[in-house]
Formats: sequence, structure tokens, C-alpha cells
Amino acid sequence: MVPSKAKATPGTCALLGSGERTGVGRRVLSTLLREIDEPRTIAVLDTPAGFQPNHIQVAEKIVHFLTENLAEFHPRPSLVETRRTALDTELSITMLATLARSRCIVAGPGSPTYMIRELKDTSYLDAIRHAHTNGTAICMSSAASIALSASSIPVYEIFKVGEDLHWHGGLDFFGPFGMSLAIVPHWNNHEGGAEVDTRFCYMGKARFEALLALLPSEIVILGIDEHSACIMDFSSATVSIEGKGGAYIVRDGHLIAFSSGDTFPMSLLGAHVGSPQQSAASPFVYELMRAEPLTPPATILDPRIEEEALAKKIPPQLIDAILAVRTELRNAKHWAWTDQLRDALTACGIVVEDTSIGSRWYIAEMD
Repeated sequence: MVPSKAKATPGTCALLGSGERTGVGRRVLSTLLREIDEPRTIAVLDTPAGFQPNHIQVAEKIVHFLTENLAEFHPRPSLVETRRTALDTELSITMLATLARSRCIVAGPGSPTYMIRELKDTSYLDAIRHAHTNGTAICMSSAASIALSASSIPVYEIFKVGEDLHWHGGLDFFGPFGMSLAIVPHWNNHEGGAEVDTRFCYMGKARFEALLALLPSEIVILGIDEHSACIMDFSSATVSIEGKGGAYIVRDGHLIAFSSGDTFPMSLLGAHVGSPQQSAASPFVYELMRAEPLTPPATILDPRIEEEALAKKIPPQLIDAILAVRTELRNAKHWAWTDQLRDALTACGIVVEDTSIGSRWYIAEMD
């Protein structure tokens, strides 16, 4: 008798409220890549921003971030274009092959509804699902995380175009695991300042509560603060919170909040995976049922400066030039001068790390 093949555990999924190219993004991606064997092949989807003329550059920024800021993992990122119009062409065959051999799939900002339109009911989505089911990690931020929902917020259509409030049918990526989710990143956004309430993914309190009334009762909302992530571990059937903010579950008119460092059972999101210890008797469920009805917080966090905004003030080319000079000084053993240059960069929010393959830098995570 031929022994049956052990069923693979789905890969870890990281959902970010924002900040895929910041210190938080680096920590989250480090967590994922640490669990992956080499070669660490990574598919970077251009899909969310595929409608933009600069969609390649948007995706290449993520590729560059992986290469430069996670070099210790020897990542091998490839840009993947998923055009519906290119299905059944040589290009799509190449892209599907890249997805099939990827050990991690990453996507970030753009339009959730565009990503849904390009992927829904396509071989691209089938390939992503198949890869994840067989252990490939998933890291989705901002618009890409919205697109994975069963019911997705059409952010641009409501916030920019002024369409009537509605939910858009999403990719329902977690449906096969029993989770019918509406993922809401940018939960604590405050770009509108005192003039416009942009919490809850730019919807604001009034519109978001109106949207709740339109949401099918079986849908569970998973809210994620900016510069924060929910890391879904299918092997332990738990969700852990990482980053500067927190995460929020809204169901049956109740809300429960989790802070960075917290962990809760995936069954709280409706998942039918996990051990008996993660059953409905969980104390987390008890707290959920006792929570107060949904009332968005009266006070919101002060606006935070994005780490990448700091990089705009100090051009990367200048940092590279400084590090080149510092390398020459290190080779000449002028240690005091090299330390002064590193300290000067540190004071500007640039972290310099000296490795066996040379010096590298990244933007420091801000408090």
C-alpha cells in the first residue's frame, strides 16, 4: 500500500493596515521569510496598481525593499503582472509559473476593486489559492488586503467619486476556511485632520456605521490600524497582532479590540480550523459577547509620519553615497569617522547595519 501524502498546512497570511515598506513591514516580512526554506522566491503582484501608468514602478518599489532591506534572507523577488486580457497568452503562462514556484506572494497599495476585477474567477487567483494551500506565505497590505475580503469597501468609488454607499463583492480568499471577512485597513487613519473624519479606511464614523447596516449578517469585520498587521498562522489557528496599533473584530453589532502583541484564535473570525482549545468556549468569545456596541473611539491617534516620507527628505542616492564613503573609511580603518557618519544617519532616522556582505540601511520605525 502506498502511504497517503500528508496534507500541507496553508501558508501564513499577513494582512497589513499600511506600511508594507516601513519598519513594521520589514518585521512582518522577516517573520514570514524566516519560516520559508531557500530559495526564498517571492512573487510581487502589480495587480492593485495595474491601472496606473506607473504600475511597474509601484511594484518595483516593493521588489527593491525586499532586496535591500531583507538581504539577510537572500530573497529572490519577481514582478508578476496579472492582466485578465493576457489570459491564455505566453505572458500569463510565465506569470502563472512564477506564482506556482513562489514561496511568498506580496501585494500592496492601489485599488481593491481593480484587483478584484483582474483576479476574480481567473487562473491567476486559482494559482494563488493553490500556492497558499500548499504552504506559500501571503503578505497583503492596504488595497490588496481589502480585495481578499468576501465583502470589500470600494474606497475610491465612495471617498473620491462619491458613489452611494455599498459593498463590493471581493475575492473571498478566506471563505474556504470558514471566514467570511470584510477586511478594513487604515482603521485609525487621520489624514483628514480636524476637517474630515477619515477613520475606518477613509469612510469616517457616519458613513462606516451606515455601511455596517448594509453588510450581510454573516460577514465579520476585521479592522487593522495603520502600521500594524494581523498574522494568521494556520498551523496553530491563531492570529497575532504586530506593529504600532491594533486590530478589531466587529460582529453582531459588537466590537472587540486587540493590541500589538496580542493573539486570538482564528475561530473568532469564523474559521473552522484549530484545536479544541480554540473552540467557542474561548475566553476571547466571552469578551466579545460582553463588549459594548460598536462606537468608534472618541479620540484618535495623532497623525504619524510615514517612514517613507523621511526617505523623501533624504534622497536614497545621498544615503548610498554616504555609505560608499563610509565603506572606504572602514577599509582604511578610520573607525572614529565611520562611527560619526553612522551616528549622523541614525540621528536622521536611518539605521545602518554592517553585515558580512557589506553595509545596508533602512528607515527606522518611528514611535
